Amino acid sequence: MAWTRGIAAAVAVLALGGCAGIAGQASPQLGAQAGPGPRPPDRDGNAVLTAMRQLDACALLDGPGMAAAGLPGNAGPTPIAPHSCSFMADRMFGDEIQVIVGADWSFAAAYHEAPMTIGGAKAYLQDLSLSGHSTCEIDIPTSFATAVQVRSTAGYQSKTNSCDQVKAAATTVVAKLGNPDAVAVPASRPLANWDGCSLLTKALGDLDPKKVKLDHRGHSQFDSCSADEQTGQDSSTPLGSVEMKYDSDPLSGANRKPQQVGDKTADVSDGSLCGVYWGLGASGSPDPLRGTTVVAVTLPGCDAAKALAVKIQKVLAGPAPSGAKPQRPLLYGAGDPDNDGVGGCLDFSVSDGACVPYQPFALPASFNDWFPAANSQPAIGCAIASDAVQEVFGDAYHAVVWGQHCFFVEPTHAFTITIDAATVYAPVRYGSDPSLYSNIQTVTVSGKQAKSFTDTPKSVKPGGPAYDEYNVYVSPHNDINQPGMIAGIAKATPVRGSAQDAQPDISRLKDLDQVMAKIIAKYVP
Repeated sequence: MAWTRGIAAAVAVLALGGCAGIAGQASPQLGAQAGPGPRPPDRDGNAVLTAMRQLDACALLDGPGMAAAGLPGNAGPTPIAPHSCSFMADRMFGDEIQVIVGADWSFAAAYHEAPMTIGGAKAYLQDLSLSGHSTCEIDIPTSFATAVQVRSTAGYQSKTNSCDQVKAAATTVVAKLGNPDAVAVPASRPLANWDGCSLLTKALGDLDPKKVKLDHRGHSQFDSCSADEQTGQDSSTPLGSVEMKYDSDPLSGANRKPQQVGDKTADVSDGSLCGVYWGLGASGSPDPLRGTTVVAVTLPGCDAAKALAVKIQKVLAGPAPSGAKPQRPLLYGAGDPDNDGVGGCLDFSVSDGACVPYQPFALPASFNDWFPAANSQPAIGCAIASDAVQEVFGDAYHAVVWGQHCFFVEPTHAFTITIDAATVYAPVRYGSDPSLYSNIQTVTVSGKQAKSFTDTPKSVKPGGPAYDEYNVYVSPHNDINQPGMIAGIAKATPVRGSAQDAQPDISRLKDLDQVMAKIIAKYVP
């Protein structure tokens, strides 16, 4: 973005709040916005965790659901981890569908993926295709942090449209999630009564949740866990990682280094990270390459890794987590919140609790009465632009305030408009570096001198546009060299859920000119 105002605004505040109002009180600042208000609560984490451990990833698609998803009778299922399952949609071309229980879910995932409704339940699609290789996944959230994921991957020479295939498979999965007790994991599934982070945290003992960050880094996220202790603002110390999977025997094959670790014979592989791998018997998978239940521990230094492996072994020899009463229902309805975003902030890219849906207010009639307040109240940018943005771009756009800026956002996340105003910055200073900006021009907007320019992206994809951002900085004094500006920035991005090599549509970037013309004509004398 061409202009960041946060620090400078603190230096050059023209605070209206100091004006006298009722004796002993300060008058409210023009444009001051109330906080975001109450946020939707998440589901009980322990209840969701129990429910996830009880699900059979294979049963979610197996049986009649396979035919409904267009899978042949010999497609599978093949358990690949305690809570992940694979189905071969086309063995000749290598087309595969995976069902992964307990996948990571977040506001960021919801923002980037395309929302959809399947069987009345919320779901999100992400096209991961790149350079003609078709991969597509659907996340079905079960809490603000977890989901059931269905992923379709086409083989190298396959012509399969993975997104069509994953939609068909997800329809079956959603239907079965509507009755989770009917798809309970069998007691014979090795390690299915564990999840990675419950296992690791019990092995590590008391952890300070304020200092220790847990993460999932394995292929099957729910079946893996990593712990890092924060030792500084930008530094951390790894405490260890564990992964449960169904794989080949870790002691078979070349270059193995068997050692006695605890009561198991393990393959110990040293490197930047030391890996300790041991088997726990047959997995029950029909795939001989996944015939062994394997536990893997990694940590810098083999002494530390082996010590952690012994702790993991002792935990696994004891009772599995009993868990809370499982979450019911598991699915979210189409209108239910699946993250803590509120209003228009659901369509804003940053989820740090600071975004506030714009609350309209009346501007004074005189330009000189409202313009100075813009230095400290970014909502003034929303006030002067709301009508113009909706007249030009439509009613789908909603204003939000974050930091020192007003943003107009919309549900496809393909276009964002920023409107800012300030008395202390001259338009001429922006867009001056030709290595960062191009198409730099001095123009006129509703009779006022202005400066317009586009960005110059550092990496332009083949066939992509030469720019994806357009800026217009208007001088309300009709002199771009004087301090004082009303700025508009339009940014185009690929539509949410689109393929990895998708290009932004920049065809409407310069419609920002119409918005700025309406603002200046209406509010600047």
